[in-house]
Amino acid sequence: MSARTSQVDDLRLVAQPNALLCSELFVRLILSDWSLRPLLDQAKTAAARLVGALVDVADPKEPPFFTLRLRLRSDVLVIEVDHELDGLPTPTPAPGERTGVAPGETGGVTTWCELPLPGGLSAGQVRLPRRGDRRTLVDEPVSGEPVGADPEVLERLLSRLSGWSG
Repeated sequence: MSARTSQVDDLRLVAQPNALLCSELFVRLILSDWSLRPLLDQAKTAAARLVGALVDVADPKEPPFFTLRLRLRSDVLVIEVDHELDGLPTPTPAPGERTGVAPGETGGVTTWCELPLPGGLSAGQVRLPRRGDRRTLVDEPVSGEPVGADPEVLERLLSRLSGWSG
């Protein structure tokens, strides 16, 4: 497997049950963006297995953060979950998948699953969107203090996500 990554996107979530729906939406969005719809069902299922295993063992009173990452590399789509929890079993691969657990790049653990790209594509052949520089819509403080989220906006967002069935 080539170590060169052609494209990567990630999402930071809290290990709570609603993370499964957020993960599904993220996978759907990114694979549509990358023109990889043929992988959608398999990728959503793989991401749900990785995220679900984490949510199942997380303390619901103090759920940890984790990062869900999708990466195009060589001839595979890699789904990664970076987390700080110990003792998660190595995921069981579905047919045609490779899975594993590795030390995280910045500490912690990365649980991963590789799915072959459809039709013998390589990562370099996947049509990717053109993106300009992204700017946050929130003014970042000069002091370096974290920006707080508006609880009312978050509540509306979570309410809409929980009512969305696909």
